[in-house]
Amino acid sequence: MSINSASILQILGGGPGGLATAYYARKAGQEVILYEGASSTGGNARTLKLGDCLFDTGAHRLHDKIPEVTEEIRSLLGADLIAVNAPSRIHLRGRRLLFPLQPRDLLRHLPLRTLARIAVELLVQRNEPDWSNFRSWAISQYGQTLAELLLLSYSEKLWGEDTSHLSAQISGGRLRNLDLKAFIRGLLPWDDAKHLDGSFLYPRYGFGSIFDRIAEEIGDDHIHCNSRITRLVHEGGRINAFMLGEQTYVPAKTVVSTLPLPLMLEILDPAPPMEILQKARGIRFRKLLLCVFCLKRGRFSENASIYFPEKEFPFTRLYECKNRSPFVAPENQTAIVLELPCHESSDYWHMSDADILRNTLSALSDVDNIEQEEIIQTAVFRLPFAYPILTVGVDQAVSELVTYLEGFENLHLIGRNATFRYLHTHDLFSTAETLIRQCRLSEQ
Repeated sequence: MSINSASILQILGGGPGGLATAYYARKAGQEVILYEGASSTGGNARTLKLGDCLFDTGAHRLHDKIPEVTEEIRSLLGADLIAVNAPSRIHLRGRRLLFPLQPRDLLRHLPLRTLARIAVELLVQRNEPDWSNFRSWAISQYGQTLAELLLLSYSEKLWGEDTSHLSAQISGGRLRNLDLKAFIRGLLPWDDAKHLDGSFLYPRYGFGSIFDRIAEEIGDDHIHCNSRITRLVHEGGRINAFMLGEQTYVPAKTVVSTLPLPLMLEILDPAPPMEILQKARGIRFRKLLLCVFCLKRGRFSENASIYFPEKEFPFTRLYECKNRSPFVAPENQTAIVLELPCHESSDYWHMSDADILRNTLSALSDVDNIEQEEIIQTAVFRLPFAYPILTVGVDQAVSELVTYLEGFENLHLIGRNATFRYLHTHDLFSTAETLIRQCRLSEQ
């Protein structure tokens, strides 16, 4: 069976990147067909229902970083896009620290001896960060005490790698106000440090409603679910066709792929040079288990997310969507989601759902004891391509792989998995709009 695709933009993958691209293409009057291997679109940014509670497949939020993107999403959601102020916390030694970290909060919660070491290390910190690896970067920026207390321990849990093997590119800006001056200001009673990450935008009925609304705009006729891409057939520097499953042959014109970078190279037909394949097979993603508990209580906490850097907790983060929007659960119920990062070899990845939930609930009892009669429903979701693992030197390999794929004149890459880099929602929308504009200009 074959599908006629003349003058159609074909998008492989129905996650956030694919949906944003299809949306802007349709808005520009371009004919589009989007192919998604799963039974529904949204990828890792869906909102699902458990019992009477809605929850997101990730602790997502929308930051108002690109005004044009914010206005585009606001035009889709209207009054359902609401402003939220819900700071996060770090659970450390039985205490809850503000996240991102604030000097005054550290002064309140950490022992004086620890604070003194942090202050001294900040005093002698290097002017220029050491970018050789994440461990060196963190210590050069924040000193060994603070780095080991929070950054390094949490990062090892999240990535499953020694932090000296991780690229410094995984560093974010969430500690940017932590320097010696900030510590001194934190000693002053009139210092009014403002939380850096507690204010954001969020849809009234869950983050996935952004992409549900976009799918509506694209239209069912332009979205083909249960359409797994199994082969990319190429010749003469072009993608000539792709296979859906084992039987459907689709001639290709202009293709936008959001498929994971290593997968794209594995399904090329003919296969790429062995050197390229070997590099692709060295690219790894961190898997993620989502443990969901629908509870018979109004709130579990007051925080958007709670982070767990200590090794005795198998999970790295707990998030509660009701603290983003009260409309996602009844007044006397809430849903909490715990994230357990895994490698393929992890015991957790191969456990039964019942064992995963039992172990998670046991560890959570050290934080807040949940009585069995409070649990209404539970579920476990597996995300096989959750986070690109950015090890030292991987950026060079990724650059070579992306360059190889971009050598096909009618193939474009977009999204976190396809480009193996971190992109927030506002980045994805902006990149998708730019890509569509460039594709249309090239066709004129």
